[in-house]
Amino acid sequence: MQSITNCPACQTQFVVTEEQLNQHNGKVRCGHCLNVFNASEHLVNTDSDASLEKNDAAIVAIAPLEASVINTGLVELSAPTETSSELTPADNTAIFYITEPANEAPIADVQPSNFDDLADKSKLNPKHTAQKTKHWLWLLLALMLFAAIAQSLYFLRHQIAIYYPNIKPLFVQACKKIGCSIDLPKKIEFIIIDDSDIQEDPNHAGLMRLSTTLINQATFQQAYPNLELTLTDVEDKPKLRRIFKPIEYLPSNTNIAAGLAPSEEVKVKLAMTTQGIIVSGYRVFVTY
Repeated sequence: MQSITNCPACQTQFVVTEEQLNQHNGKVRCGHCLNVFNASEHLVNTDSDASLEKNDAAIVAIAPLEASVINTGLVELSAPTETSSELTPADNTAIFYITEPANEAPIADVQPSNFDDLADKSKLNPKHTAQKTKHWLWLLLALMLFAAIAQSLYFLRHQIAIYYPNIKPLFVQACKKIGCSIDLPKKIEFIIIDDSDIQEDPNHAGLMRLSTTLINQATFQQAYPNLELTLTDVEDKPKLRRIFKPIEYLPSNTNIAAGLAPSEEVKVKLAMTTQGIIVSGYRVFVTY
């Protein structure tokens, strides 16, 4: 069955068949002005065959078409050499094109997609991604372990230097770079007082003289302790108290920074005035 369609752009009319309309959902291109339109939406109403004969001077007959590919990426449909003898093309004869839907891009203009290539790469491989995540997890755990060890070494450097004296020089060098120090141990329970005595100076009234011995019973060097001397009355109540630092009770040539060596004994002699207060006893302690 033949119908007449009208190009909405240049008003050129064409005879089309139902088979041609069914191709590409009726989408066609005018061979005269190259306008793309839906031929089914621009059919011309005809009441009789006489209308076809009346308009045959302005209508181009379309015989079965043959397809050939052109550079535009569209399919050009040209009329064969033998056409219908009943209709003669008019002066405004145009080539009629059947096209793909207008909203689809020409095949030649479509850019190649690299998605398939990317999908084949290892970074999109679930197994490889899982292995990479596992490696990062191990690295994070290693960093956390290293940070924990470094923190422990920093805060326990004094104790480590006590029980591992061979590595103490390494700690000293490291502390010089980061601004810390390795202090001598201060285990007061290993410092004992032996053979202490206090007497009033026979030549100076109110002057008391203390003599005692400090012993380091630890197997490692320790810092020199402070001496706390308390003078008491007859009821053993404190009357006078004084704390002596190492620089006050040690000889002037003593290397205080070196500390008290293991099993070392230090003789201490101190003098203090009672300032007119009557005392009858004393107590002496070591502290840090």
